Amino acid sequence: MSMLLRFVLAVVFVAGSLFAQLTAAQSEQPRTALVIGNAAYDYAPLANPVNDAVAIARSLTSAGFDVILQTDADRAAMDAAVEAFAGKLRDNGGVGLLYYAGHGIQIDGENYLLPVGDAPAEVEALKDSAVAVSDAVEAMTSAHEGLNIVVLDACRNNPLTGSTKGLTRIDSSARLFVSYSTSPGGVALDGEGDNSPYTKHLAEAIETPALSLEQTFKRTLKGVFQETDGQQTPWISSSFFGDFTFVPAPGDDTAPAQVAAVSSIGKALQESIARAGPAHRISGIYRVQGTNPNGTVYDGMMAITPDDSPDNSKVRFTWWIGKDVFTGVGEFAGRMLVVNWGDKHPVVYTFSGGENLDGEWADGSATERLSLYARAAPGPQDLLEGTYAVSGRNPNGTTYTGTVTLSRQGSRYTLIWKVGATGYRGVGELEGNVLTVDWGDKTPVVYALTAEGGLKGLWAAGRGAEELTRLEGQ
Repeated sequence: MSMLLRFVLAVVFVAGSLFAQLTAAQSEQPRTALVIGNAAYDYAPLANPVNDAVAIARSLTSAGFDVILQTDADRAAMDAAVEAFAGKLRDNGGVGLLYYAGHGIQIDGENYLLPVGDAPAEVEALKDSAVAVSDAVEAMTSAHEGLNIVVLDACRNNPLTGSTKGLTRIDSSARLFVSYSTSPGGVALDGEGDNSPYTKHLAEAIETPALSLEQTFKRTLKGVFQETDGQQTPWISSSFFGDFTFVPAPGDDTAPAQVAAVSSIGKALQESIARAGPAHRISGIYRVQGTNPNGTVYDGMMAITPDDSPDNSKVRFTWWIGKDVFTGVGEFAGRMLVVNWGDKHPVVYTFSGGENLDGEWADGSATERLSLYARAAPGPQDLLEGTYAVSGRNPNGTTYTGTVTLSRQGSRYTLIWKVGATGYRGVGELEGNVLTVDWGDKTPVVYALTAEGGLKGLWAAGRGAEELTRLEGQ
């Protein structure tokens, strides 16, 4: 390490320690971070990871973290730093944060962080010489019961053969929040300035008062997406529904008690997720209101259904906006959903604590609100055949009543309506307790099969509504 860099680090931590003394009272729970930045690789040096590590260490110190900083570390130094980090978490508890900038690779589904030095010639030697991310995460999570945050700015150009481009997703949990500098399998930019685009925006967000954990990383995502013109989209994986703020709002004396605490809304949501999984928790029918990048507004309806991923971490989105149909797949990120829908701009939705999802395009050019109309049953639910009473509202505001006969043929359902002197017929499929029925109109009728066994849905792109209640004795 050069004398200049040693001087810079000394200045950083003298200033940081003074600030930390002022803010120590703001955090009732200890905060410990391990920050590693590796750049001086013999085979493929990088420009910014040491600068990135220093920037993040400075931001975390100002947020009250006790920071262990390692730069240009070999395997022995990285192992020692992880051990020291786990030891502090074991002794003190609280919140733990691991940040890594440098080369990272994926081999056989495992992520590895590369120490500085020569590149091993063989894949097995490469695995033996690197630090497995799973080992570092296990050291964190087994050391204490608090929140753990893992930040990997390690998806830069891969110079090694025998490994896969980008990193693979890490399984998160209710105590583990994971953020990648780019989407799984993607490659992040090292940046042309003093810091990578990801670290630049993350450091700024950490130092911004009153941002929740999700807001911090949402702001980072937007900043990176905009700066890289959509070439890089950070990714988040988490089931953590507690409250955590890096820097409380000025004068906010309630913030310390909220550090990593589970709010009443978050606790109820977490209990539901534990029973049914997050995908089933938000499955249902929603009304849509949005604003396009050109300022025009739109409305419609949407169905959210589970994507049948093994860990219930994904959901399918289907929009009906006027005559148009759009589809996308979303992944949970704590109290956020990041949805890719075929456009270059993913949509990031935030749970507002009630029945709504508030969304914004990653470039900030458009917004969308999803208002829950009917929640689908979160667990297995039978859709029974028979006759149902109909109560509905037309797009022009008039109401109607009637009956529907529902029968099943294999995986499909036939619905025959009798409304006054008029009859209608439709065929539908049930998926994730959401029934989508084609009845000859430009848009389907989409029902949520509720926990009570009824059907409640929207039609005419959300301008019409209908509820079916099974008649007794059927």
